Amino acid sequence: MVDQTELMTMSITKALDIYGWSHLDSVLLAALATQSPLLLVGPHGTAKSLLVEKMAGALNLQMRHYNASLLNYDDLVGIPLPDEAGESLRFVPTPGSIWDAGFVFFDEISRCRADLQNKLFPIIHERKIVGIPLENLQHRWAAMNPPAPEEMDNSTGAEYYLGSEPLDPALADRFPFVVPVPNWRGLSAEDRRHLLAWHGENPSNDTDLFEHVTGQPLQHMIDECRSLIPEIEAEFSEWLTDYIMYVMDLLDQAKLAQSPRRARMLARSVSAIHAARMILEHVERDDLEFSAQLALIYGLPQSATDSPPSQATIIATHRQAWEIASLSDGDDWRQILEETDPIQRILLAEQLGFAEHDLGRLITQALATEESDARQCGLATAIFLTFKDRHSLTPSAWEPLAKLAREVLEPRQMTTSITPGYLTNTWNEITDWCNSRSIKDNRYEKMIQNFVLCGFPDRWKNYKWQDVVEQFRTDLAQFGIKEGEY
Repeated sequence: MVDQTELMTMSITKALDIYGWSHLDSVLLAALATQSPLLLVGPHGTAKSLLVEKMAGALNLQMRHYNASLLNYDDLVGIPLPDEAGESLRFVPTPGSIWDAGFVFFDEISRCRADLQNKLFPIIHERKIVGIPLENLQHRWAAMNPPAPEEMDNSTGAEYYLGSEPLDPALADRFPFVVPVPNWRGLSAEDRRHLLAWHGENPSNDTDLFEHVTGQPLQHMIDECRSLIPEIEAEFSEWLTDYIMYVMDLLDQAKLAQSPRRARMLARSVSAIHAARMILEHVERDDLEFSAQLALIYGLPQSATDSPPSQATIIATHRQAWEIASLSDGDDWRQILEETDPIQRILLAEQLGFAEHDLGRLITQALATEESDARQCGLATAIFLTFKDRHSLTPSAWEPLAKLAREVLEPRQMTTSITPGYLTNTWNEITDWCNSRSIKDNRYEKMIQNFVLCGFPDRWKNYKWQDVVEQFRTDLAQFGIKEGEY
């Protein structure tokens, strides 16, 4: 039995002899408390099945563990036989059928036949099979290996699962929690030592073991968490609505579009994870930010695809949505953050009279988020020319602007030797374009020509130079720099 000081760092996974998963404790407890489907994604040998078996044991629930890659529908429903009147079918249960299960685990779900995946929908989403409610079923969890990407890099030593396919998007969207699990590299030195010192699969009954370590049954924690969720939802309802709306829009911009169903799932998950953290970590009731971040990290169906989003992208989305939702409606910064175009943000900030250091911050953010170095150079030139005489930006903003703009604004004339076959066509196109233009005494067109020449050869290996030039003209125009006016 542990004392109250030890309960401050209580871990439900460590209490079940599962090490390296403690950062997921609040997510797992939230899924149990809401009886929400949960999908574990990770390599083989990472204790996905073991965790579920021990969870079911600690809850004293009848568990059915199905290998979805080998599953037949009869394995779920039993043996179909005609009734005595011969007018309909009845199902004769078998020891492995689903009817009396309290906890169902579909392992290898990404290797399941497509037709059978469709039949799992009502079990996972509605707790029904052949239209019949599964009265005893509480928890529906699943596991899969990460799907292999379309382009595999064998030089990295990465392990690919060629038989693991991305789930049907509609099926993946039935899992409110999609949880990437840690592999060996993700374990701390302490967790590795515990794992290697582990003796036996069941040193005691999982129910007794859990209560002995934590001082209370797992079901008691679940009930306590469940009772807190409606209170948190009611208290933070208005704020959560704002936050999730911004999250959805930002995810869409990041090409991680979500369904309306997912929006409601995420809002529910924030409250559930926060309730779990209040129980496990004793966080303050209004300390909601990290709970929201966890809900987003472990709540996107794209984490079960062959190109999962990076955690850095998800956290950046969360932070931006959190910042916007935390500001009052009339706040100038809220207007800025609600604007999705980085260039329009800069122009709006100048219009609103933002301080120089805030304007500089938006400029450096705009440059940093631009993936194309060719457009980055053109954008920096447009900003430099516009702001050089009317703003005193911070050095951290002026330095990248001046460095990039210098490439374009420094006069140049190029003569180069081209190896036959190596960018020959591109150079010939640029030469013909330069020869066809009259740029005498035209500063604007000289700048455009310099922009093209300074990008040869490296930039034009990756981008079509004519398209980038048009984008450069557009960016200049957005900052009020037009031909005949510069």
